[in-house]
Amino acid sequence: MATSQQELDWQSTKKTVLERSRHMFNNPFMSDIAFSCEGSDKKLFAHKYVLATSSAVFYAMFYGELAEKNSVVHLSDTDEESLEEFLRFLYTDECNLTTDNAVFVLYLAKKYIVPSLVQKCFEYFDASCAAENVFILLRQAIQFDENKLEEKCWDFIDLKTSEAVASDGFSDINQSTLVQFLKREPLNVEEVDLFKAVLKWSEAECSRKGIEANAKNKRAAMGNAIYQIRFVSMTLQDLVQNVSQSGILTLEEIVLFYEKLGGAERTSKVWNMSETRAKEDILLRCGIFDRYYGNCRFPAIVENTWEDTLGISFSKPVKFHGVRLLGRKQKEYNVKLEVWSRIIEKKFHSEPGNRGMSGFDVMLPVPIKVQANVPVHLKVTITGCPCYWYSHVRKTVETNGITVNFEIEKKSQFEGIIFSENLNEMRHSYDFLE
Repeated sequence: MATSQQELDWQSTKKTVLERSRHMFNNPFMSDIAFSCEGSDKKLFAHKYVLATSSAVFYAMFYGELAEKNSVVHLSDTDEESLEEFLRFLYTDECNLTTDNAVFVLYLAKKYIVPSLVQKCFEYFDASCAAENVFILLRQAIQFDENKLEEKCWDFIDLKTSEAVASDGFSDINQSTLVQFLKREPLNVEEVDLFKAVLKWSEAECSRKGIEANAKNKRAAMGNAIYQIRFVSMTLQDLVQNVSQSGILTLEEIVLFYEKLGGAERTSKVWNMSETRAKEDILLRCGIFDRYYGNCRFPAIVENTWEDTLGISFSKPVKFHGVRLLGRKQKEYNVKLEVWSRIIEKKFHSEPGNRGMSGFDVMLPVPIKVQANVPVHLKVTITGCPCYWYSHVRKTVETNGITVNFEIEKKSQFEGIIFSENLNEMRHSYDFLE
């Protein structure tokens, strides 16, 4: 009887709709539907009304002409953790996303047509994509055919290849993804370090297959991926000390590369004989102000939270990498930068920069591809000691043949922008906005 009374009285303790909805999440009380997952005996309780008001698919399942009659719905295409976070969002607008579950939650959000959760997942990818998890996200993106996320991962890998191949996630990719990776032109890594990473991958692959990780088995594990390693771009010293000693190549193959490095004309029908890969993006900086009149005198101990906005556009396709913000010397700032759906939240330390101006760079994990003449709107929320400067705004600036247009207030903590030329998009049209 005590339990029944408690069930009758809990409503009076929840003051908002959100509190009441949060209380009902995975609660068997008044539940009229439950979910089970493959490989788990646990049931997740839900309420058809809540699900149907969030998803047209659930509405059709529970209230349509072919309404689900069973009280338990079994899902074979998801796991318990991902389903629980998906349902949590429908009840609370909250979702505990991680590297391990975010793509699976995205899959459910798309399957049941919940656009707000789809957006939240991509915001998570933008903010959390890092060298240590990018290959994990890539593997999941390929698994679920998430082309937009896959492209984002490849862009990040191109930019920070050395750090990415040093992660544990690189050793977990499959052989076909390894081939795709090694074929990429813009990889930002020394070829000898790339070879070492592939050796490490082959050892992990042998372990997965339960075979000895000797030179013969490692070569077999690599398959045709090895032909994409550009041995002729290495130094003779690297070839001698790292490649020859590994036992991966045959004597004939070693001689081929030695002769090529020695200046002989050598070609191959199977090996990639390119001597270089495409260079990494050359970052360009464009200042917003052409002169400064002096610092606005705020007491050094004052700490506030405020917002600044900036509008920019480019005359040619570019990759937008980040911004430069002003800051008091040796001060720390908590910054939230919003660019379209990209959100970056980090802590920064202000240091001396150009023209004696202290500040710090806020860089996107993966640069954004921007079409020519497409406006980009940025908003930054900053907590710290303000450092505005009275200055003369440059509405139009030309850098490396690219005209940049600014829309900004005369007093702002934005000091400049950081971008690179998108040469590929100058040859092929690309529409970033979907």
